[in-house]
Amino acid sequence: MNPLCTYLGYLFVSYCLVEKGDNETVAASTKNSKVFNIEYQWQYVNFTWPSYADYRRAVTRKHYIPENVAITEIKYYKDNIYVALPQIRKGVPVTLGKFGLSSPKINPLVEPYPSWDYQLHTKDCTSFQSVQSMEIDKTGIMWVLDGFRINNNTRCPPKLVLLDLNNHGKEILSYIFPKDICSVHGGHLKDIVVDDSNDGFAYITDNSVLDPGLIVYSRKQNRAWKLRDRTMFDEEDSSAFTVGNLTFRRLAPLDGIALSPSHSKSRNKLLFYSPLAGMNLYSIKTKVLKNEKLINSGDWRRAIKVVGKKQSQSDGLIMDHKGNLFYTLPPLYGVGTWNINSDFGTSKIVTEDKNMVWTGGFAFDDKGNLRLLTNNINKFMDPTYPLSLTGDFMFKIFRYFTGTKSYLY
Repeated sequence: MNPLCTYLGYLFVSYCLVEKGDNETVAASTKNSKVFNIEYQWQYVNFTWPSYADYRRAVTRKHYIPENVAITEIKYYKDNIYVALPQIRKGVPVTLGKFGLSSPKINPLVEPYPSWDYQLHTKDCTSFQSVQSMEIDKTGIMWVLDGFRINNNTRCPPKLVLLDLNNHGKEILSYIFPKDICSVHGGHLKDIVVDDSNDGFAYITDNSVLDPGLIVYSRKQNRAWKLRDRTMFDEEDSSAFTVGNLTFRRLAPLDGIALSPSHSKSRNKLLFYSPLAGMNLYSIKTKVLKNEKLINSGDWRRAIKVVGKKQSQSDGLIMDHKGNLFYTLPPLYGVGTWNINSDFGTSKIVTEDKNMVWTGGFAFDDKGNLRLLTNNINKFMDPTYPLSLTGDFMFKIFRYFTGTKSYLY
């Protein structure tokens, strides 16, 4: 990448596009509902700065180091795509943002959400510190996981924050997790699904290598409890796999989760989960998760079921309203799918594409599309890997027409 782009991207985003990016965009513009088409892609993430002086100051002081900013999750609401950008490395000035569907297809600028005032004020723990993931419910409430705590980039406790997207992102709730549920030193709130029954529950994975587990949060009670089980740890012989010429060797316990559709009136919705370094997919009934007394007794473990073995390790999971589970397959550069009303032996791979370097998170929109984020995240998570601005596309969003909606509907 031209060195000028590194420092002047704020003013010259269009100038900084490499030719191969233009060619890829043209190729991706062909509409084909049967494949995952590239919709947006970034060589690096830049933001809608208040002024050029603010941008230069952030670069000079290394508060903004472009090559260190990573997108870890995407969600859709009313023609906007929201993105999570945790502080995996230094130099991340914004940890929650958005951009509109009408944005440029290459290097779209990310707008801090709800505002710059919410971003990374290290001495003010009410601001966002390091957001890993989020979910948006049917009413337009965003459930934000500010819980990436596996480094020393913040000393603020992990928290769950609810924002009203229909009221300019107004904060309506902030819940700080107790230390015995998620630690400020090593906790990693990784993924979240929302259950709209009984005044609202959230199920959250803690990917911490020190204390992995499944967290249940009750909005009505404004309290949380945690489940810990051997199925939530790494599986033997599954921790070393290669993606993008880089072998992933980290401990990687409980990661992605998905919830069966909300239109079911049964209390027995199923929550599906899997460790990142693991092939098995597990399920448990939500009526078990909601019973804190049962969780404290330990008898709940008998309710865990082994669904089956996936084609490879998985990161993100998502369910649609017809019970189709989509799950990423990073080592295979692909995505798998399975309908929960059939045997897991019917699961299949729906795409394998070498352009999908680390298939990560998903998002459904309201037009029948499923979006997939690929993000090279194994490179960011490896502290020995030298990141630089090379002109390669590090982050891509693919669109795939399913004709279905989120599990929330």
